[in-house]
Amino acid sequence: DVPIEEASRFGIMNTKENNEIYEFEEKPKEPKSTLASMGIYIFNWPDLKKALKEDQQDKYSDKDFGKNIIPKFLREGHKLMAYPFSGYWKDVGTIESLWAANMDLLDSSNPIDLFDKNWRIYSQATNKPGHLLEETAVVKNSIISEGCIIKGEVINSVISSEVFVEEGAKVHNSVILAGAVLKERSFVNRIILGENVVVEKNEHFGRKDEILFISGGDE
Repeated sequence: DVPIEEASRFGIMNTKENNEIYEFEEKPKEPKSTLASMGIYIFNWPDLKKALKEDQQDKYSDKDFGKNIIPKFLREGHKLMAYPFSGYWKDVGTIESLWAANMDLLDSSNPIDLFDKNWRIYSQATNKPGHLLEETAVVKNSIISEGCIIKGEVINSVISSEVFVEEGAKVHNSVILAGAVLKERSFVNRIILGENVVVEKNEHFGRKDEILFISGGDE
């Protein structure tokens, strides 16, 4: 169940009260519901095999489950059911949603627990030294990956591996990707900084009304 303002970005399932699907709309301009497809489907194999073979012969098909296969089953009278998902889920198809998903990791009320030993989340191991927080560093409510050297200020941010934050630099509410460098007295807020990007001395990036992605020094 997604916010109505985001519903037009997804395939939307329109259902009856018993969750039986009567219509599937692919990215509708005016969605009738807010039940977004997560792209997880369970089919009876013989029916799916038949539908895929027929779809393969259709030269006008987009070869897409949402656009072609599900509507085909509905037209043919198959019974399709939706299973509402109540856990954490976020589509990261936009800069804003990718930033928000990272910020969710810093929220103590978020149901995702990166430190749950019974449900480990494995990321790529870079085999770098542990991060170093020097005497001048100020770090609050942030995730700092291995290989980082922090001399400046990091507040409410997610810092990927081998990032260097120089003394006097400030990183607030941001996602910094691997290998980036923030030089002295630079300041970033509400941005995603691309891999190996260098924010030069005294440079400031960030706006209150939107999330910026900075790659190669360009907004």
